[in-house]
Amino acid sequence: MPSKLKTLSIVLPCHNEQEVISASWEELTGILVPLLNNVISDYELIMVNNGSIDNTLDAMLKLQELDPKIKIVDLRNNFGYQGSITAGLYHANNDMIITIDADLQDDPSKIEEMVERYYDGYDLVLGVRKDRKTDSFFKRFTANAFYKISNLVGLKTVPHHGDFRLMSKELLEDFKKYEEKNRYIRGLILSLESRYAIVEYSRRERQAGETKFKPLKLIELALEGITSFSTAPIRLITITGFILFTLSLFSMLFILYQKFFGSIEVEGWAFLALAISLFGGLNSLFIGIIGEYLGKNYMESKNRPMFIVRKIYASEE
Repeated sequence: MPSKLKTLSIVLPCHNEQEVISASWEELTGILVPLLNNVISDYELIMVNNGSIDNTLDAMLKLQELDPKIKIVDLRNNFGYQGSITAGLYHANNDMIITIDADLQDDPSKIEEMVERYYDGYDLVLGVRKDRKTDSFFKRFTANAFYKISNLVGLKTVPHHGDFRLMSKELLEDFKKYEEKNRYIRGLILSLESRYAIVEYSRRERQAGETKFKPLKLIELALEGITSFSTAPIRLITITGFILFTLSLFSMLFILYQKFFGSIEVEGWAFLALAISLFGGLNSLFIGIIGEYLGKNYMESKNRPMFIVRKIYASEE
């Protein structure tokens, strides 16, 4: 350990987490307090209330009465998972910042190891899952598909890394220079820093409440990541269009040859139906991909804030 210990901020994005927030605070406190004056000099818990419609905020305020190290960032609405993490990061003031989900499925006991890697000279430490045993078949399948597609389109990813990570204050300041509203934080941070350490852990089962990453949300997150960092899908449309045009041209010549000179009788309606279905589906897919990019430009042009804070609740120690 260095001669001078550093301070730590823990960011917990929360949306309708009234059933787990107290248990999460208790577990995190049990981990962080023993680190004081040994591994870290001080810490703060930044709880981001991301437009919860249950009693999450009330539960946070009750915890703050017990623990002055809690800072509550109360957002006016649900600004999405990426928006809530961004809000927490923007209100972190310490030397090291760790983001972790409020349900603590990511193993918080690895926090000390992350801090040690920071002291080893890393500005970025990524929590990476050893396996995906706790995931459903759908989540495992879509996750593996996302990583393969990401590699094909040139999006830099670390397989099985979510949003459990440590950043240095210096790296956070560079992160704040990225002002885009449609953001995929995992990709943004990896585009900032090529040198990072990895801490492996086993993901735990959720103890209470419901997961916020339903199948549709997972697909949206994947689309956000790919279209935010790569124009490869647009290029793929051009290449595919050229290939299909070439195949269609040769197919047309083949059919004309068979009709006038060949011995094979070609049923025109069957080929026509197949062609319409094929090209109709491809057109819809291509228009959708282009629409993703146009939609992002449209939202960026509005220049809306990534989040809006209703109030900051901070205790005076």
